[in-house]
Amino acid sequence: MAQPYGLILILLIAPATSVRLQDGVATGAKQARKVPLTRTVKLPVIQLSSPNANEKQGNPAALEVWPGAEDELPEGPSGFDVFADGSFVIADPLSLRLVVYDAQGNFKRALPVGFAADSVTVTNEGMILAREANTDAVHPLDREGKPLEQAPKLSPMPEATLVRGENKGSISVGASPGLPAGTLAVRFDEKGSTMVSLQAIGTDSGLGMFVALEATVPEGGADGIDVRKMVQRYSPQGVLVAESAWIPLDYFVPPVDELRVRKGIVYQLMTTRTEVRVNEWDMNER
Repeated sequence: MAQPYGLILILLIAPATSVRLQDGVATGAKQARKVPLTRTVKLPVIQLSSPNANEKQGNPAALEVWPGAEDELPEGPSGFDVFADGSFVIADPLSLRLVVYDAQGNFKRALPVGFAADSVTVTNEGMILAREANTDAVHPLDREGKPLEQAPKLSPMPEATLVRGENKGSISVGASPGLPAGTLAVRFDEKGSTMVSLQAIGTDSGLGMFVALEATVPEGGADGIDVRKMVQRYSPQGVLVAESAWIPLDYFVPPVDELRVRKGIVYQLMTTRTEVRVNEWDMNER
């Protein structure tokens, strides 16, 4: 996943509208492109009877999920990332391994790591960084799962500031080629909806910044879910150019690494009772 750098504050405004500040004066921009769900890749899951059960039945492609005992959260895949060729690496913590699938969801190989990973990051060079759930230790691996001596130091994700009750906020990022210096006001407007979280999910070479936001569901929304999420893509000049449809949040296992960006495509990991889904929104220019 491309790592964010640089200093930028992003403007969130009413859907399908963007405002760019030039010398402190707001100027209108063309409507942002609405991006529906492009495709979903589905992977098999085996629901275990206990967290230590061995019930794969000779199916190495299946990921494991445990429903959890009373008053416990379910366990299963909650971390993933995407290689440059579009293939996925997904943490399978109950099996103490990582699993690699091609871009169509076909099983390629298992990488036994001997620990439960809850977060996975693929560097621009193709190195895998797997975080051990129990210790937070980060283990660097090559693409075949072989341990490497030293993990690279990655830049932290930029900080986001949300102004509660005012539907605005900002994201600060350090200097990066292709991203502008300066400040853009941050605002979100939708009748009956309030922004409740704001997060930068990364930059992508030459494509600008990708921002995720959560907002309350207006009256009459789906039962049981009171917030919804979308991703917006801003150009290297800080103009809103595309935004995803609202992203489904009905997970069975709460994600640690929910969203990733690679080559202009936004990926979402969703573990349900019966499958792991990787949802994709292609936010490249058309």
